[in-house]
Amino acid sequence: MEPDRSSAEAAIVASLGPMVIRMTKATRKVLWALLDVEECYGLEVVHRTRLAGGTVYPILARLERHGCVLSRWDGAGAEGPRRHFYRLTAAGLTLAGELDQQP
Repeated sequence: MEPDRSSAEAAIVASLGPMVIRMTKATRKVLWALLDVEECYGLEVVHRTRLAGGTVYPILARLERHGCVLSRWDGAGAEGPRRHFYRLTAAGLTLAGELDQQP
């Protein structure tokens, strides 16, 4: 049986302790790209941010390590190769919400 996503998210966030994320302009763009969608795949984030893949994918990996993003693989089908989908966790939503309050 697969664990409930919300409890999995809570376990990840609890294990991380205080988060220290370097908030660059590129990181802000990635967070904003994920903010208004339920989930999207990596190349879609690249297109939404207009940043290079070599910039976006390490940011997504860092946000995932910090518990701000969860990812999943979607199996290959008739529509093409497998895709890596990303979505914000509760911690990621909080972090993205704080960006709007900063000057």
